[in-house]
Amino acid sequence: MKLFGARVPEAVRRLRLEERRLAWALSATGVPLVATPTHLYVGQDRLAWTGIERVSWQPPTLSVIEGAEVEGTGRTRSWELDTQSRLAEIVRARVTSSVAWSDRRALHPSGAVRLVGRRTPGQDALDWQTVWEPGTDPADPALQAQAREWVAALRKTIG
Repeated sequence: MKLFGARVPEAVRRLRLEERRLAWALSATGVPLVATPTHLYVGQDRLAWTGIERVSWQPPTLSVIEGAEVEGTGRTRSWELDTQSRLAEIVRARVTSSVAWSDRRALHPSGAVRLVGRRTPGQDALDWQTVWEPGTDPADPALQAQAREWVAALRKTIG
């Protein structure tokens, strides 16, 4: 089987996906990475586009930071890719396009939160995430209440 003119390696073909493959690559250690409309598959693991906070591509290394409660504290995963493919471009495009709305809000008495509305393929409503800035206490009930009020208002106006 060929994808984008290149023969698909056996390791990629062995992944039983119910979705179409948009792009693929093999890591330097032979782990298949496959981008689909909804996920990045890394071997048997899958990462939803809405669960990835950031992507970086410094050839030959593709890195993703998974989303977390506090901005920038999610797990970083990196792979050295041994094939020339469009995988990094597709991963970046999918993560970026999943963000429909993002706004930083100052909290009172202190701190800040980013409210992020993410698109999930196949769903009309946005998936709203609150991402706390470093130094802001996400367990503070008063700050949580402010964030919940803003998210409720955004759901009513944006979706």
